[in-house]
Amino acid sequence: MMLDPIGHLATIRRHPRALEAYERVRAVLAGRLPGRVPFFDNYWPQFRTRYLAERGLPPDTDLRERFDHDLVLMVPVMGPWPSRAAELGRDRQGRTLRRDDFGLVTADLPGAMAMPVHLEHAVKERCDLDRLPFEDPAAEGRFERLVTELPQVCTRYCPVLKLGGPFSRTWRLRGLQRFLEDLAADEPFAREMVQRMTDHLIAVGLAAVERAGIPRVQLHIADDFASRRAPLVSAATYERVFLPNLKRLVAAFHALGFRVSYESEGNTWPVLELLDEADIDGLAYMEPRAGMRVERVRERFGDRFFFLGNVCNVHVLPGGVRRSIAREVHRVLSSAAEGGYMGLSAHSVGPDVSPEAYDYFWGLMDRFGHYPIDLGTLASEAELQG
Repeated sequence: MMLDPIGHLATIRRHPRALEAYERVRAVLAGRLPGRVPFFDNYWPQFRTRYLAERGLPPDTDLRERFDHDLVLMVPVMGPWPSRAAELGRDRQGRTLRRDDFGLVTADLPGAMAMPVHLEHAVKERCDLDRLPFEDPAAEGRFERLVTELPQVCTRYCPVLKLGGPFSRTWRLRGLQRFLEDLAADEPFAREMVQRMTDHLIAVGLAAVERAGIPRVQLHIADDFASRRAPLVSAATYERVFLPNLKRLVAAFHALGFRVSYESEGNTWPVLELLDEADIDGLAYMEPRAGMRVERVRERFGDRFFFLGNVCNVHVLPGGVRRSIAREVHRVLSSAAEGGYMGLSAHSVGPDVSPEAYDYFWGLMDRFGHYPIDLGTLASEAELQG
């Protein structure tokens, strides 16, 4: 079933709060000043549980509404093999085993901040790439959740389409270490995997636009490819293998009228000029502790990019010190004084962030994120805090 994106825009325009959010996001994408910095964030389930418990809120509380979010990320099922995704039971250690739509088998570890262990990948041998053909990128099942949720989302928020990127989604087929080894020892094979994955992601994204009718506003590409110290591949390798494919992905959605944001944590500085060449419009989730600060990138690139986030979620927000939080908000809003910024943490909010710290952070963004931004009063706020 194909849905008309104009229908969803009509829904947005009938609901004043959704229209306000839509216009804020559109203003940033168009290089204009919104009335207020658009806001959104990502919350770990454990943070949500802690927040609701400590604030005495009912279990159906929507944190997006409580914190006045402006946009919502809409994610299709993008893996090559959605029919293979399943919970596989438990191993002898009692860990839950799962296979995802990329064929990646994981085991869950206990602990609020633990990440799952990767146990098995689909492409074990080179021949597996041809032995396991990708499933239909336009299959209706990939978009059922989007089709169901989008009408309601458009009564309150601006929907943003989210896809994975050429690096982060390709290595899932092979495993990160083996994929990096392929790039070093068998680049043609690695390049073939990247090309196939990029073709697939483009097809999934275009089908999502057609089948779910997502308004053509913003595409967000999640593509972590760097550690805190440096990218996981050299700039030369990125230019040869990933840049041509990223260009194709960006161009496909620019042609439909989308603006494109790109996400990678870690130190991405060595390849920023390549992201510029790829025609990326915005940089998201840059990691302050890796030296990726909005003001530093603005100094080098001017207003070339818009930005999402950059408030430290590793030291500042978990530390809970009000003066540090206020100074961090002052830092990012100083770079947002002329626009081109959407507010959130540097990536996501975990259970190590207290409700008090997050309420204070959001309160500052809400008070001082209106244009013209009152940086002087915000600076005084920082100095008044202990």
